[in-house]
Amino acid sequence: MTRANYNAPVPAAARFPVAESVRDVLRDCEQQGLLDELQQALGIVPRPDEAAVRAVRDLVYELAGARNRDLAVDVLIYATGVAEFEVTSLRGYAARHGLTAEGFRKQVLAMQRRLGLPPRPMQQSDAN
Repeated sequence: MTRANYNAPVPAAARFPVAESVRDVLRDCEQQGLLDELQQALGIVPRPDEAAVRAVRDLVYELAGARNRDLAVDVLIYATGVAEFEVTSLRGYAARHGLTAEGFRKQVLAMQRRLGLPPRPMQQSDAN
């Protein structure tokens, strides 16, 4: 290569060959319906398993930091809706821990806020 050729301007396509190949990859992924998978592989969006790990970590912190773990577990059961599969009502859970139904309900609402759970309708008859 002569000195004159070394200083010659390089065409834009030759300066940025990677940009074209990236566009090709994106186009191919889009055509094959793989854009979500590509974004996950690149770390642009969180992987579904990361959300699950975060949820488990949040629950462990919640229960590990509780003074009364039995109460915390019952509040969690009620806050998540799992209690619907039992016969125990909000009033029953409250009585089990020496609380009023309203006191237990407030603990449920607080846990739902801390964990980012959607609020669930609570039976008025349960809270009375």
